[in-house]
Amino acid sequence: MTRPPVEDELAIRELYARYCWALDTGDTDGYCELFTRDAEATEETASGELEVRTGRAEIRKLVLKFHERPDFPGHQHQMAQLVFEPAGPDRWIVRSYAWATINRPPAHPYLHWCGHIRDVVAREGGEWKIAAKAIMGWSGEVLSRFNSK
Repeated sequence: MTRPPVEDELAIRELYARYCWALDTGDTDGYCELFTRDAEATEETASGELEVRTGRAEIRKLVLKFHERPDFPGHQHQMAQLVFEPAGPDRWIVRSYAWATINRPPAHPYLHWCGHIRDVVAREGGEWKIAAKAIMGWSGEVLSRFNSK
């Protein structure tokens, strides 16, 4: 099993922590800076369609869909069980489980969404950034190995 060097893996894990923090605290600029200049973000919508955004300006529009929603504060995103696959020099595919809760005390938090992420991370200017992000529900191709009879 090929893994990134420990220093790189720790930096990539920090990238994911910063990603969730920026998303959930409304830090639009900080969120966008976590992507490479030419990054591509794909999100599966509630209707099952794929929304694809390329470049930081388009990714800004994607995150603003959330940051500008009055009901968004209280969301908390988590990503775990990261699996690394080599994708070339200074590039890794990172697969993970992902979920979002909504937490608005005094009500109990609840699970809002769960699925999986397939990212490509790349070193840009000496820092690890997200070069491609696919945010998908827990259905479809990821479950293709199961017999659907």
